[in-house]
Amino acid sequence: MNNFFAYILGVLFVLLGIAVSIGLHELGHLYPAKKFGVRVTKYMIGFGPTIWSRKRGETEYGFKAIPLGGYIAISGMFPPEKEGSASNWFTRWVSDARKSQRAIDGDYDESKAFYKLSIPKRIIVMLGGPTMNLILGVLLTLWALCGIGTIQNGTTVSQVFECVPTNYSAVNCDSTAPASPAKLAGIQAGDKIISINGSAVSNWNQARKILDAAGESRTSLKVLRSGKTIETSVTPLMRQVALFDEETGVALKDKSGKPVSGSRAVLGIALKGELAPMSPVGAAKTIGSELTQTGGMILQLPQQVSHLAGNLFSGAPRDQNGPVSIVGIGGIAGEVATSNSIDWTGKLFTGLMLLGSLNFALFAFNIVPLLPLDGGHVLNAIYEGIKRTGYKVLGKADPGPVDTARMVPFTTAMWGLLMILSLLIISADLISPVKLG
Repeated sequence: MNNFFAYILGVLFVLLGIAVSIGLHELGHLYPAKKFGVRVTKYMIGFGPTIWSRKRGETEYGFKAIPLGGYIAISGMFPPEKEGSASNWFTRWVSDARKSQRAIDGDYDESKAFYKLSIPKRIIVMLGGPTMNLILGVLLTLWALCGIGTIQNGTTVSQVFECVPTNYSAVNCDSTAPASPAKLAGIQAGDKIISINGSAVSNWNQARKILDAAGESRTSLKVLRSGKTIETSVTPLMRQVALFDEETGVALKDKSGKPVSGSRAVLGIALKGELAPMSPVGAAKTIGSELTQTGGMILQLPQQVSHLAGNLFSGAPRDQNGPVSIVGIGGIAGEVATSNSIDWTGKLFTGLMLLGSLNFALFAFNIVPLLPLDGGHVLNAIYEGIKRTGYKVLGKADPGPVDTARMVPFTTAMWGLLMILSLLIISADLISPVKLG
């Protein structure tokens, strides 16, 4: 029963985080739109039937039954229809869409229409939502990395090896392998290294720099053992080892993706991992890597979804690095919450990182330059700006705003495609959910 409640709490934690993320995204659109004098009639979290709403001024604020997104209704997204348009199925479809939009808009001052805004203001309104997700993602990730921290090598010895293989990647020592410098120095498991060559050390990055600088020369050590300070000396061995970024702990790779190795001082010990805050530089690198990976995932989304569909219908194992829906994220959060191998600090860390990654995904996805996404509206505004500037340079009459209503058939098709993709990923999360490693 405790695991059941823990699972529910994990899911609720993520659902609350998703609701906040969606709410702030829509607020990112709402605030600049109102500041620029545009009429906003609705601010809704979710889709479907309205659960609760309240009207303040000309805007209705509320929650809807299906928490899979949100929206704001901005008046005047479509400019008025031009006279003399030919009548066919396409123009009738566009005209019907315009009439539906006007019915939603109701009676309002045309000067408050969205299409009346300048190009820069329209771009600010449309980018406001993704920008809020980017900021929230950065804050959540910084909270996790710098506020809670990650498991890093401390200065406490967990194991002293008998020897150091000449080939440091080997598992066992052969007859030619030299004895472990730490064993020769009398270092024991549980010792905490507090000083090297007279310099105090509080983490292994500091210790490693001093040892690397000393090379294979005699080096003095102070260790804390059972509350007592013990002085000894050690002669490290230099070995070619895999290199890691000292800020993030991520293995370094060259341009071809192969691990980078370098000469490092080796004592022949294993270190105990300790929870320690990451530096701001390391956190910035991690965030940059997250954004790069998220962007790559968005670009490969059609291929990944196709692969996911193939696995789903063939019964093949789920790709753990593939796309995950809100349902899947909730399942992961519930699994983390019920894990006995993670303490509450680790569970909070994982939850914050999940929500941070979700916000990075919302940012990257929404700036894709396709309607009905925010990036599509930005692209439309940029195109209009270029077109009207070109007409002005050529001395031609201003062509007026670009008629976004004419994109309704394409937008409708894109909405349908997005819904199909969403349902497919949700189905995969229900049938073959992603499991923690």
